Formats: sequence, structure tokens, C-alpha cells
Amino acid sequence: MEKKKNNGLIVFIVLLIICIMGLVFYILVDKDIIKLNNNTVENEQVEKNNSKDDNKEKDTRVKLDPENSNIKYLFNNAHHLSIGPETQIYRDGGYKVSEMTNDEKFTLLSNQWFSEMKTHPDYLRQTNDQITVLDEETLESLYERTFGPNTYERVNQITDSTDCIILTYDETYQGYSTREEVGCGGTSAFSVHEKIISATKYSDRIEIVSAVVYLDGMSNQMYKDYNKTTSLGELLINENTTNNSEKRENTYNKYIEDNKDKLEQYTYTYTLNEDGFYYLTSVERTKE
Repeated sequence: MEKKKNNGLIVFIVLLIICIMGLVFYILVDKDIIKLNNNTVENEQVEKNNSKDDNKEKDTRVKLDPENSNIKYLFNNAHHLSIGPETQIYRDGGYKVSEMTNDEKFTLLSNQWFSEMKTHPDYLRQTNDQITVLDEETLESLYERTFGPNTYERVNQITDSTDCIILTYDETYQGYSTREEVGCGGTSAFSVHEKIISATKYSDRIEIVSAVVYLDGMSNQMYKDYNKTTSLGELLINENTTNNSEKRENTYNKYIEDNKDKLEQYTYTYTLNEDGFYYLTSVERTKE
């Protein structure tokens, strides 16, 4: 009987030790988990920023996986709908959210709210006319998930960058609506291919860095810049004949990865807010 009690005590002690070790491990790992708009991204590697200037405060850097879905989510949200390369980023060199008008912020969000619109008969007015509606609650959520809490303010109209979609506030539906056909279509022979090449978490921000190459189907040339002043040679894929989007993406992704130090680079910055989440701050061309 005494032997069984001793064995039971040993088992209990072993289990207790395992539980304590598991708790310690969880706490340590949890410190390296970051919030990204209600999602989490685990760090891949931790490095010290060993500045040669001892007077500068050293910052801890956490390398994030560029292929992580949350990083791609943040990256995509910094772009708006566009036919051809976005002028605000690729021509003008980027933007600062603090300098944007409210209309410009709603335009930037078109990349997110476009897919949230619903087209159906105008049932609240009891007609069969087609109406497209964007729920205000959905728009507010997208806005504050991008720019921060308590930043949304109702406006009379919102539009995309090309004015192809113009939605007006509709009290009946508590959202934004239009009776016009949504979108005006269009393509461009000039485009930009962009690839994330790094993502880093600092103590107060996340920086996502991309490299780009400009593709012109009319001249069959790749360019280093929006103004097409520096040719990088002929297109790697014939834009007029290929329908294989995966092959196109893989080809130019590899080109960017192999030549990223020779290409324009852009830094997308999301700043840590007091609520523990990261919100879009700026996009800047950081390498010519």
C-alpha cells in the first residue's frame, strides 16, 4: 500500500513539473506574438539592432515571414483599386496617412469595400429596381481596422480612385448605395509587379518592404521606374499571349528576388497603437 502511495506521489510531482514548464514556455513564447488586426503572427527570428552609436537606444527587431497571410493582408490594404500602377505610390513616391483627406482614405479603402457591396432588388422601397448597397457598419469596421479606433466619420459619398464607383449615403439602408451599374472596367498595358521582400516588427511599428518592376506591354520592356526612364530589358513573359497568371507571377517574383537590390523599394509602415494593434501610417519609396 505504501509503495502505491509513493508511486502516486511521484507521478503527481512529475505532472506538476511538466505543467510548470509548459506554463513558463507559454509565457516566454507569448511575448513574441504580435497582434495584427485581431490576428497573430509568430516571429521567425529575433535580432538585436547593434547600432555603433552607443548613445542611440537599441531596438529589438523581429523578422516576420513575408509569406505570412497577415503580413500580406496589411500589405494589400495599403493599396487601392487602380487601372495601371497607383500614381500616389509609384509616381509620387508614397503617402502619409496624417496628410490624407477623409475622401482619400475612403478611396484607399476601395480595395477592401469593393467586395463587400451587395446588389439586389430595392426591397425596402418595395421596387424591383436593382440597388447596390455597402453596409455602413461594414465600412466603419474596415476604416477603423486600417486607420485606428474612433476615426470613422460618416460622409455623403465615397468613391474609388477612378470614380467608376460612386456610392451615396442611404438612410433607408443605413449604408452607401447606387442604382448605377457598378464599375466601368478597363485595362492598361502598363502595370507594376510588386513583391514583399522583408517584414520586420520593431518595438513600436511593423515595416513591410517591397521591391517592384514596371511592365509595359506596348514597348515590350521592363522598367525600373514609373516614368520609364530606365529600361531593364525585354519582358520576361509576353503580355499579349500568356493567360497563365501563376507562371507570370512566379517569373517576376523570381526576377525581383534575384535583383531586389537594383530595384525601387517601398516601405509600408504600420504603427503600434495603445490598444495593442497596428494601423497604417505611411508608404514611402525608400530605395530609388
